[in-house]
Amino acid sequence: MACPSLLWALVVATYLGSSTAQTVTQTQPDMRVRETETVTLHCTYDTSNSDYYLFWYKQPPSGEMILIIHQEAYKQENATKDRFSVNFQKPKKSFSLRISDSRLEDAAMYFCAFPNSGYNLYFGKGTSLLVTPDVKDPDPAVYQLRGPKSSNISVCLFTDFDSETNVQQPQGPTVIGLNSTVLDMKVMNSKSNGALAWGSSTDLKCNSTFNEEFYSSSDFSCNATLIEKSFETDMNLNFHNLLMIGLRILLLKVAGFNLLMTLRLWSC
Repeated sequence: MACPSLLWALVVATYLGSSTAQTVTQTQPDMRVRETETVTLHCTYDTSNSDYYLFWYKQPPSGEMILIIHQEAYKQENATKDRFSVNFQKPKKSFSLRISDSRLEDAAMYFCAFPNSGYNLYFGKGTSLLVTPDVKDPDPAVYQLRGPKSSNISVCLFTDFDSETNVQQPQGPTVIGLNSTVLDMKVMNSKSNGALAWGSSTDLKCNSTFNEEFYSSSDFSCNATLIEKSFETDMNLNFHNLLMIGLRILLLKVAGFNLLMTLRLWSC
């Protein structure tokens, strides 16, 4: 009969051997796709289990882990959910995620995972997906803006450039630059890229900052009191809104008066 220490060693060795066999591999640390296009994130795994589940999780910049889709190993058909689908090949131990009609909100970290014999999940290292906006008819330009009360500060606005443009950060000890961002104007059904840089007027020269067509601050003021006429309030619309509010208040008063009179009649 084997001694207790030898039996314990065999149990530990068996457990470690089964746990080391559980691996998830994601070979794409970074992926980039243009909006509306399709992208595929690859994942392979190794497990000694015969019956298991597979998962794809999404982690947006806010940090929470969101389950996108899952696949049961015994099912032959590939799982689909909205714009997400998987290509599951059990013999090859491959489990890829396909994202159709990519959107800006799809930009996140994606993790492939499957559980062990318990309830813990094995995760891959993750794939960072960047979705570039579909900017139509770009018209890149650089504007130099100066406020009337801060003439010693110069702001350079680079706008309406193509998504493939590599924005070079301005140089200088007192110059601050921001990475490009996307303005999604849903009302106009359009998007625009933009980048900012600012610093003292002696260190920052907008006409050479982004190497694009330049417009001087003499033509564009940074005065917030200037308002486009198209954004003025519609007086007729305001009148109708006030009329509706007044009618509602009157209706509430009539209903309240009727309720008060009913209660008085009941009390007599």
